[in-house]
Amino acid sequence: MKRVYRSLALVLALILVVSSLSGCGLWKAKYSATSSFLFSGDKGHSYGDGTKEYEIGKTVYMKVRFLVTSNQRKTSQVKVVLTIPNIKNVDAKYMDGQVITPNYDAVKNVTTYEFTANASKNASEYDCVIQFVPNAPGTITMKLVYDDNLDPSYDIQSTLVFVEPETEG
Repeated sequence: MKRVYRSLALVLALILVVSSLSGCGLWKAKYSATSSFLFSGDKGHSYGDGTKEYEIGKTVYMKVRFLVTSNQRKTSQVKVVLTIPNIKNVDAKYMDGQVITPNYDAVKNVTTYEFTANASKNASEYDCVIQFVPNAPGTITMKLVYDDNLDPSYDIQSTLVFVEPETEG
């Protein structure tokens, strides 16, 4: 009978240790992300993160690239939201050509795109290309925001400046 009580006590102790370790986040997924905004003024032939000033009336291509990884082998999903202010009609596609449907908030004058990133140790990078033609001088600041699984320090933003076309003189 002592042996049964010892075994039972050992099992209970093991359960307490495992439950306390799981409560402290030992097995909780930890996420990280890398992301970037890249721009093209040559119809998407080349992209870079340098030039951010574009002439009114000329097409601008913006590539949004992100990768979310976790310390888990099992794939989990992370919500990623791209916000573009003051743009009503833009063309957005994944690199495979699939169209991305925007959500436009007329009250806030903001267009948002929602993505789902599959996060794991061996996650794949996502690319999305957005095309728009600026029609007035000004600036817009795009934001890429990750859900609560990631620290806000992983969120990024980029600002574009739209200028009048240069006149030859």
